Amino acid sequence: MEYIELKTLVNMCIDGKIQIGKPIILTSQDRSQTVKISFLNHLLRYNKVNKEKLFTLYFQILSGFNKKLEKLMQDSVFNSYIQHIKKEWDIDEYILYKHNFRLDRSRKTIEELLENMNTLCRQFRQLNDKVRTNNMTDVVEEDEMLDGMDDFLNKIQELSQEIDDLSNFLDPIIEDINKLNMGVLLDLSMKDKEIYLEKSNVNEDSNIPDNINISFLNYIYILNLIKKHVIYYRRILSKVKDISNNMNKYVENSKESLQSNDVLFMMNRQQSGIDSYLDGLESEISPEEYNQENIMEDVVGDVDNSSEQDYEQDSEQYSEEY
Repeated sequence: MEYIELKTLVNMCIDGKIQIGKPIILTSQDRSQTVKISFLNHLLRYNKVNKEKLFTLYFQILSGFNKKLEKLMQDSVFNSYIQHIKKEWDIDEYILYKHNFRLDRSRKTIEELLENMNTLCRQFRQLNDKVRTNNMTDVVEEDEMLDGMDDFLNKIQELSQEIDDLSNFLDPIIEDINKLNMGVLLDLSMKDKEIYLEKSNVNEDSNIPDNINISFLNYIYILNLIKKHVIYYRRILSKVKDISNNMNKYVENSKESLQSNDVLFMMNRQQSGIDSYLDGLESEISPEEYNQENIMEDVVGDVDNSSEQDYEQDSEQYSEEY
């Protein structure tokens, strides 16, 4: 099949020469047969775009749209009609997507996150098998197992940080898309070039593409693909977070159960709890209350001493009388 080169395909979408929502017709080299294929399948099958790179490609296409439409907005005929549509919708804001998408090469991708998760799941199974077959009389084996648990819990924390970083990265994208006035973009996707010319009372404008309405429609399609991709990513992140939390909780409980058989560990733990309790009591006593307690101790001490002296005098008097 004579497929369309990636750069040419993207430019045709931006110029409205093909519609993303409609199948692309490809013809064999001998012109004996044709095949219909969707825009997305064309990217994956013929343009050899990896699924991992689709998300970035969508934003590159969107950037091309923005440059094209922003340049068109410098045209008086085009801009005049855009302002007319904005007035009809009673809006003043910018109608295009403005999010500055920049995917740092060092940033973890969703696919890398999933691979890390799969690795942790394998380690979890191995660790769980050791816990089940653990020989409690073997101190060395027990120490190694505890070290393995600590290492696993640290990796879970690292994974959780990756999840939070990706969530903080994805959330603003979908928020910015939701802020767009899709009514304006849909309206423009139904207005062909003739309406622009008619509004400005001109016969021709070479700057405006003949299929400008298809360009706006493709723009909406790309935004929708991005939004759908973000929702898919967020669903994955949620599942990964649930699984990692469950594994984290299980290993912590297993570690605590294992350590409960260590007499020295439990004695130290109990002593730590007692120290914390005593520290808490001291922190709850205010300076005024502390001084008052000291005063009461002095008073009680004086009373005790005076009682003792009175007892001694009474004893001596009792002896002399009898």
